[in-house]
Amino acid sequence: MSSGAQIIPEDIMKAAEEALDNLLCNCSESCGGPAGVRKASIVDIAKAILAERSRCAAVAKEATMMTGAPIQEMGDEVAAAVMSQPKARKFWMVYGIGQRGPTYQHSSKALAQLEARRLASLHPEIVFVVLAAVDAYRTDTPAMQRIKIIKPDPADHTVADDGIPF
Repeated sequence: MSSGAQIIPEDIMKAAEEALDNLLCNCSESCGGPAGVRKASIVDIAKAILAERSRCAAVAKEATMMTGAPIQEMGDEVAAAVMSQPKARKFWMVYGIGQRGPTYQHSSKALAQLEARRLASLHPEIVFVVLAAVDAYRTDTPAMQRIKIIKPDPADHTVADDGIPF
């Protein structure tokens, strides 16, 4: 089945129909009957199921890239590890070319664009650009390791005098 430009597989449409039937049965009194629930169409439910399938496929792909193992060989632990990775929210910043770095994170592109326009009107000689967060990386702090200092063996004549007086 096709919904606009998006093709929805038959199995998802079937699952959406079942979900809507369940919703109609379970919600008939609290939602004002079937007419009130019909607002959530089968196509909308199918799109939600398709989006969830796409999300699961993305998680599986990311897990494959992280581990190098085929999807079939991964267990629930790998999927859980991928899902538990820290997430960063998308944000936008406004930077005046040649100025100090931005610090404020705008929650939407539109708000960042408004701020860039506002700043450009206040400072017409400066070009203001909207920057978007694209990728984020983090590393764990390296573990502190003590290294033992040993005295050189006086019998070892392989240590040459380098002539440095200290």
